[in-house]
Amino acid sequence: MTVCIGLLCTDGLIIGADTEKSGGLKYFSPKVRRESFAAGEYVLTGTGNVGALGMTADVIKCALRSKQKKFEKAVNVEERACIFRDAISGVIRQIHKQHIDTPVYPDQPVYLELILGVHFKGENEETKLMHCGGDGYVSWIDHHMTAGSGGDIALRFLTILSPGPCPMELMTSVAFFCLAEAKLGAEGASGQSELMKLPAPKARGWYSDAPIVELAESALRLAVVECRDKSLSKERFDERVKGVFDKILAAKFAVDQQIEMEQFTLERIRRLTPQR
Repeated sequence: MTVCIGLLCTDGLIIGADTEKSGGLKYFSPKVRRESFAAGEYVLTGTGNVGALGMTADVIKCALRSKQKKFEKAVNVEERACIFRDAISGVIRQIHKQHIDTPVYPDQPVYLELILGVHFKGENEETKLMHCGGDGYVSWIDHHMTAGSGGDIALRFLTILSPGPCPMELMTSVAFFCLAEAKLGAEGASGQSELMKLPAPKARGWYSDAPIVELAESALRLAVVECRDKSLSKERFDERVKGVFDKILAAKFAVDQQIEMEQFTLERIRRLTPQR
């Protein structure tokens, strides 16, 4: 059992997990692996049977090594991403066919779920987040991802604290907090918290039209970053706090208005609908 996370940031990626494995006895072991390949580097973590995870990680490493010539011939990030995804999909299909779909011990089925962060180097560098689901599907994802026995707990806190990508400096504190809460509430998730980061050469902007998302990011940045800034005067900090509270009041007013408008619309529909 475990808890692992993959966090999209505006300037890179963070992959993390707890450090306790269960193999008859509970013992300390890192669950995050960092490897290089012809087009860059990747970080892998996951949940499931210990043997299956280790075997899959080794097979993925070999599969990517065999694609070296294809990576060298690729002309852009999109082509390299397709080659990477095809290689991972081939490995996952192989593992499912040989070990999951036809288990040796039917009473002890094998389970496997992976989260990969990839840094494609070279011209037009890019970081991407990949999820290999327990059902065998492999896909690039554009949102945060959690897995394991503590995954649901971590995701609840993650959704509240960071609805969308934020800078890695901010997301590092969020990651440690979410892992800590998962270890407190989930059975089988314990040990230390391990994080690995994949940098992107340029920060990417992320915007949302939802006021609640902007509000959450402002409050989080104030609580985690600006409160530690010793160069920020008390007057300036109080001004920032007031700004966040003003946003809270504005968001509440907008939500209250929306609810009233929805109720008004429903009443109009009821009045205009012929009664049977």
